[in-house]
Amino acid sequence: MNNLPNIDVIIIGINVQRYLGDCIASIRRADYPQELLTITFVDGGSSDSSVAIGREAGVGVIELNDPHPTPGKGRNAGLFAAAAPFVQFMDADTLLNRDWLKTALGHFDDKIVAVCGKRSERWPDKNSYHIIASLEWYYEQGPCRYFGGDFLARREPLAAKGGFDGSLIAGEEPDFSARLRRKGWIIWRIADPMTLHDLNMTTFAQYWKRAYRSGHAYAEVGMRHLNGEERLWARELARVIMAALLPFLFILVGALFGQPLIGLLLALAAAIKPLLRIPRTITKYRIGLGVALLYSLHASFVVYPQFLGVLRYLKTRCGGTPLRNRA
Repeated sequence: MNNLPNIDVIIIGINVQRYLGDCIASIRRADYPQELLTITFVDGGSSDSSVAIGREAGVGVIELNDPHPTPGKGRNAGLFAAAAPFVQFMDADTLLNRDWLKTALGHFDDKIVAVCGKRSERWPDKNSYHIIASLEWYYEQGPCRYFGGDFLARREPLAAKGGFDGSLIAGEEPDFSARLRRKGWIIWRIADPMTLHDLNMTTFAQYWKRAYRSGHAYAEVGMRHLNGEERLWARELARVIMAALLPFLFILVGALFGQPLIGLLLALAAAIKPLLRIPRTITKYRIGLGVALLYSLHASFVVYPQFLGVLRYLKTRCGGTPLRNRA
């Protein structure tokens, strides 16, 4: 491609000293003229050596020093400090594919505001949590509803719309994507590899927290867009609520009508419904029976911490203290 444009690469993270150096190195290995790339690390309030690593690597560093950092605040700081016509967003725990920038640029036209590709786990077989995450990075291709944390975009339309909503602790990318698409912009997803991600999840507590926050995001973003034409995440929100409550409702109704055994059996059937989709899961993801069973068990269970996240957001709506990140 001739006349390659300048690109600002924005990396965000907190306490990412184990990742940041490799992330920056992957950008410098990219098949793209380095003189056209400006790399900036936006630190959300690290207590480790992240800031020092960024400075030693010779990249720009922005320190937020915010008591309640969010990914949206970090990305906005990078976005509004950028000057290039294109911006590549990255999380610090990712590695950029060598060919990504040129590949993504080839898909832009006058209506496409952002291009995203395939994010894959760096260690997909490390444990059950990584196996599940590897399957969750599966998204539709072509025109899509939203980008994630890694994508290449035109800077001006993003800045003109005010950037990400920095108040959201999660779900800021789908929320911003919906606002952009309402203005007629298209988000385009391709199958080409974009980034490698390190989930680095080893404990059930980490798994629970991730699911809890996703449920909170479904509620906050879903209710925000409930009156819109698309109703972004309304279906996901309804699925979490119904899947979490239905087993308990069956048990309650069975007890009220003097049929506790029938209520219990119906509750069990509702709880394990994802297991009935194992053949479809095998076909969709092209995986074996063992992995499909693991993913189906995850789908059966994950709705419960997600539902608690939904309740936490409803508590905020009723006057409670908002859920916030801490630096």
